[in-house]
Amino acid sequence: MQTFLPYPDFRESAKALDTARLGKQRVEALQTLRALVIPGYGWQTHPAIRMWMGHVPALTMYGLAMVDEWLERGHPDNTRANIAEFAPQAGHPDYAAKIVMPPWLGDPDFHLSHRSKLVHKEPKFYAPVFPDAIPEMDYLWPEPRHEFLPQEPEGDLLWILREPHDDVDPQSLSTVALPPVNRSAAAAAAMSAGDDGYSPVYVEDGSRRPSRAPKKAPPRPQAKKPTRKRQAQEEAFRTLPGKTPVAVPFENGARFAVGQVVGRPITLADGRFGRNFEVTEIIDRSAFTYPALLQDPRVFFPVEAP
Repeated sequence: MQTFLPYPDFRESAKALDTARLGKQRVEALQTLRALVIPGYGWQTHPAIRMWMGHVPALTMYGLAMVDEWLERGHPDNTRANIAEFAPQAGHPDYAAKIVMPPWLGDPDFHLSHRSKLVHKEPKFYAPVFPDAIPEMDYLWPEPRHEFLPQEPEGDLLWILREPHDDVDPQSLSTVALPPVNRSAAAAAAMSAGDDGYSPVYVEDGSRRPSRAPKKAPPRPQAKKPTRKRQAQEEAFRTLPGKTPVAVPFENGARFAVGQVVGRPITLADGRFGRNFEVTEIIDRSAFTYPALLQDPRVFFPVEAP
């Protein structure tokens, strides 16, 4: 994990990167932003995360610079909206000029270390670009002046429940449950392959008959065990008191069905633990105080109530 800055200027740094690394920097910036803002996301001890602590708007500017250069090179992008959500002012020139930059930005040794590591990683591309690089130089990792760790919200909470509801009217939602834990990739691939036991016949075989080789039994699907984080989310959902406010996202998180869990816990037809649910209103994503927190990857988590 790294946000490469061979130069103090974000746009100049973006233009200097090879295309593959430039594309990755969009994701690296987004992951770093989430680590800085979303409780429980992790990575807070990584030096690439720590050096940006207290400077989320500046990092947002960096991410947008990477996206803009990526788009100028003719590539499609699906990260810009998510990056901009962490500091919308970073995309407006009138406000961006007022954003406080990290104290290490402009340190000659810091930027030289990045140029040197890029040459080390991809010498054919970067050696002509950065002739001042020092091959044996390692990264310089600035420490933050103040440590900022994301905390779970307090006060009036709204629980977000990520349960897929395709082609369902949000107003008709009457039960809610955590989505099932995904099966292992191997089991999912086996189940989706539609294996009918027929072995393909190639031209050089001189035959169109099915192979006489013994049929291999398909691998048995195995349920994926929940992680500790997932278990904690399940426990929070199971113990949720009645009339607790809950919101279920629709339209890829653009709108939310907000309501309350009511009555006793129930068992759904598919065996999942569920709750009866009464929808009280439909709200837009923009109604939340800090919509970026809705990028939390957990399936059940609290945010400050709008």
